[in-house]
Amino acid sequence: MPVAPIIIPLIIAGVMLGSLLASQTRKLSKKKLLGVSSIAGLLNMANAYLVYTLFPATTYARFGGGGFTGGSSSGYAFRAAGASSEGSFLILSFITGLVIVLAVVGTALAYARHKVGGSQEETEGPKLEEETRLEEETEEKKLEEDIKET
Repeated sequence: MPVAPIIIPLIIAGVMLGSLLASQTRKLSKKKLLGVSSIAGLLNMANAYLVYTLFPATTYARFGGGGFTGGSSSGYAFRAAGASSEGSFLILSFITGLVIVLAVVGTALAYARHKVGGSQEETEGPKLEEETRLEEETEEKKLEEDIKET
């Protein structure tokens, strides 16, 4: 099995989460998430192309000596070694980059929404529309009484 590089999608996911935490609204549209995930996939595919080009997969030549050709003894060669072709390795790298960013950011957003929703319910409890309307009416009555007194 080929091992697709994952460092670039992790860096992009970290930058995206950092920008979300720094923003005031902390909201992210699906369009922006898919766009950033696609960019991460393309950058991961470019990284995989460089790995495949600089450290080609080791192949065995049956004829003419029967030896191994290509490859390297470095760790990068093992990343591309299992790929049967360059195309499948690049497609796998694109999908890996896309899914990693979607999974990391999607999980973080889901956890944040769950955590915020859980802490609000624990402290205040769910409010019904009728309760909020009654609270507003009592506040208005208090304001009217304060105005009449002065």
